[in-house]
Amino acid sequence: MAAYANPENDHTGLWKINCNDGFGVQIRPIDNKLYSISFCGPGGCFEPGTWEPNSSIDGDPTYKILSPTQIGIARKDTNDYFIYSKCASDPTWHLAKQTPAKPDSEEQLDCSLQSNHDKSGVLIAWVTDYRETSQFGSGISEKTTTVEPFRPMLILSGSSLKETSGAEIFKNQSFWPVLSPDSLPVKLNSVGSFLDHMNTDHCVYFGTLTIDMPKWTLLSNKPLPGVFHTPTPAQSKEFYQLNTSCVQQGDYPDTQNHPCTRPKLLAISDINKNGKLEFWATEPYIWDTGLTVWENTGSLIPILQLCSGCSD
Repeated sequence: MAAYANPENDHTGLWKINCNDGFGVQIRPIDNKLYSISFCGPGGCFEPGTWEPNSSIDGDPTYKILSPTQIGIARKDTNDYFIYSKCASDPTWHLAKQTPAKPDSEEQLDCSLQSNHDKSGVLIAWVTDYRETSQFGSGISEKTTTVEPFRPMLILSGSSLKETSGAEIFKNQSFWPVLSPDSLPVKLNSVGSFLDHMNTDHCVYFGTLTIDMPKWTLLSNKPLPGVFHTPTPAQSKEFYQLNTSCVQQGDYPDTQNHPCTRPKLLAISDINKNGKLEFWATEPYIWDTGLTVWENTGSLIPILQLCSGCSD
């Protein structure tokens, strides 16, 4: 094993923006007291020196050491840093752990759709992209599954928001755009589900609507007059002043300039009626886009962060 670049501040390990992600940064010591810094995903890791040049890290302006377990890596599109947390001291990237196949003898989650609709609250969903995934269609690793764009996201019950699997969706179920609750509803044309083995086993539920809706349209299975509002220009301006994040989605060579993606403000609410508005906005990640509900207290406080498609 090569000597650490700085024995008192060893950066060796696997670093991720979120330790549950199936992708991250591998930092390991090499010769000449340097580290290799490689991006890793389900397909493996970049060869040393190809994603980022080998570096001592300490004293390199590309990196900002925030603590022994938190490091910033400079973005190529702004003067900001991506913030990574140390999730493991062992830098070995185990492909098998990213997409583990489950033996038939092991008990698996039941991802069947439930016939009884959950009436404990209002289901909030949105429209995203069609996806092709092999993680894994109907439990068969060789099969590709089409994940349709309608995605259940959360349950609104009184002033409470909580994530939902969405198992209660059913064909011909009605949904209303939250910004147009007086409009005619659209219906689910199809519904489906599968067991996703990416990261922790979980069920993914999805569907298609009888009418194509613009991407990121928020929907509810009951009309909610007066709950959601279209952001005013002043509210939009305030949101983008408070949230300056910009994520370069996907992985691109250093020589290729690729624009970053800003969040998109979708709707405004005051569900708990405390006078502090909630901002419903997209949350761009490196490989996907999620939904975050922020409360505006003078700064943005995340109430709920969801990314129903981040691992499929």
